[in-house]
Amino acid sequence: MNDTELLRRELRAAREELIRKRSTHTDESGPTASCLPLMPDRDEEFRRLALMNTEELEAHIDRLERDLEDLKHGIDRPLE
Repeated sequence: MNDTELLRRELRAAREELIRKRSTHTDESGPTASCLPLMPDRDEEFRRLALMNTEELEAHIDRLERDLEDLKHGIDRPLE
């Protein structure tokens, strides 16, 4: 599997996790993290996303989207 496909899979998982968190905790007073033992429907590879709160997930999604755009334009690593 190439880098683009891996990024797409992680982006999809991050978006799904963000939707779960937003639908489960519609009020700001509720917790923003899921409990790891109660995640049978999540891909094991991306379970770490469940530990992120909504703000962290949004930032992570932004980074993944930028990384995908960079790969699309032939930039495979940031400039040093």
